[in-house]
Amino acid sequence: MDNVHESTGAEIYMSKQVVIETDEKTGAQVEKTVRCKNCGHAVTSPARAIEPHEHTFRNPVGYSFHVLCYSDAPGAAAAGAPTTEHSWFPGYAWTFAICRQCHTHLGWWFSGKDLFVGLIATRLIR
Repeated sequence: MDNVHESTGAEIYMSKQVVIETDEKTGAQVEKTVRCKNCGHAVTSPARAIEPHEHTFRNPVGYSFHVLCYSDAPGAAAAGAPTTEHSWFPGYAWTFAICRQCHTHLGWWFSGKDLFVGLIATRLIR
């Protein structure tokens, strides 16, 4: 079936970019969420993905990050003072984005002409 999630077996429907899953056990329909891999806390939703969505960056120390961009992530808090130093997005300041539940570093908030968050793909359950 085209509408079945590979790992959970739940049915999936797309509606205005909102992914709705039907739980096999309860039959309840719930919006799919992007979660913290460390604790499972809901961080954002696929509907908040912005284009271009995926980027790979290297920081000044040499670590590479595969980053997914979202317009908002209510489950991620900003930590630290914003800075434009070594920003991957010209004209934007960055600050750390941490999980509101377990405080794991999930990525970075970027502020400039608008606000968005870049989350590290390997630290998420999508």
